[in-house]
Amino acid sequence: MKNLFLIFAMLISLSVNAQWVLQNTGSSTDFHSVKFINKNTGWICGTGVIAKTTNAGINWVHQTHPAGNKRLNCISVIDSNILYCVGMFKTILKTTNGGTNWIAIENGPFGTGDSYISSFFLDNNTGWISGTGTKIWKTTNGGNTLSNVYIGGWIYSIYFKDSLTGLVCGDGGFLQRTTNGGLNWYTPNINLNFMGYDFWDMSIINNQYCCVIGLQNGPVYRSTDFGMNWDSVGRVADIFDIYSVRFANENTGWCGGGGTPGGRLFRTTNGGYDWVRTDNDNNPGYIGDIYFYNDSIGWATGSNGMVLYTTNGGISYVNQISTEIPESFVLHQNYPNPFNNKTNIMVEIKEKNFYKLEIYDITGKKVDNLFEGIKTPGIYRINYDAYKLSSGVYFYKLISSNFIKTKKFILLK
Repeated sequence: MKNLFLIFAMLISLSVNAQWVLQNTGSSTDFHSVKFINKNTGWICGTGVIAKTTNAGINWVHQTHPAGNKRLNCISVIDSNILYCVGMFKTILKTTNGGTNWIAIENGPFGTGDSYISSFFLDNNTGWISGTGTKIWKTTNGGNTLSNVYIGGWIYSIYFKDSLTGLVCGDGGFLQRTTNGGLNWYTPNINLNFMGYDFWDMSIINNQYCCVIGLQNGPVYRSTDFGMNWDSVGRVADIFDIYSVRFANENTGWCGGGGTPGGRLFRTTNGGYDWVRTDNDNNPGYIGDIYFYNDSIGWATGSNGMVLYTTNGGISYVNQISTEIPESFVLHQNYPNPFNNKTNIMVEIKEKNFYKLEIYDITGKKVDNLFEGIKTPGIYRINYDAYKLSSGVYFYKLISSNFIKTKKFILLK
């Protein structure tokens, strides 16, 4: 057994990596959209590729579709069987069996016609598609026919809370609202301080709380009345461009985009007022889209075939500091203990297996998940941020198919 104090000295000198795991997609294309219907089953799309997973992204299976190598921009999931996918050059694809077969509702010649950037479907029949040509297209029969309305700007994101009330955002601070199903649009109450920020994405929670972030310099705008009134609440620093924003609840959200040398991911826990970076400089490209199943489990897609996965909201940090095979399985006592919000946990893993490190309160209820997945033999350090827990006594458990090891810590705030 290595001397514990020597190991902790090593840990202090090493940088940590954020708990976003890079998944193998089997492709080097740029992925522009990610959607999940539960914590295991989801789809991604990108340039020439649609892929599906049924095990949270451990495996991604490429699906056959008729759009060739066109850029596919947005997946809309109705249920486990019915999905739409839209893309460049008048491309609208649909499946009624989870992607086993995709049919082309539209599939224009490469390099011609309007291109579709975003879509939103209320159900199998009613949906809206936005994109270039300063138009929004609407269907009430599952895409068999489309009607369009001129709206005056390139539209990157679209959302409807019901058949009448919707929001869109796009180029040059373009933010519009409709109350008649998209026939007419108006600009809500928002003060951009004379800056025409591009809005590439928006996130809506409970059909009430809305957030948009400017592509340039990261200004954050928030609405609590489904887009009728907007307030400037903060700014995302240290990033060039914001491409995606996604909230899991009223307060907890993530945004991502491009930076140097790679992409950036940030998290807020107070509704967008403050943002903290949750990744490192090893991302292979920009962050193009984000999806969270809850406030812990989420995915981020981007360039160069990138899909990132987290089971703890991207907050806890895991770093493998040694590949030397330990003599046994060891779950060390956290340090410091007691602690205020942040502490370190060290794990020694003897053999490759599926492991979970979970937090339980004194009643036995699971309250957090630090990591979940395949780990190879070695010594790991977890930098845990217990920001969402109250003061008290908790237990952390290392779980595999062969054993459970438990330790206790005390959180004092």
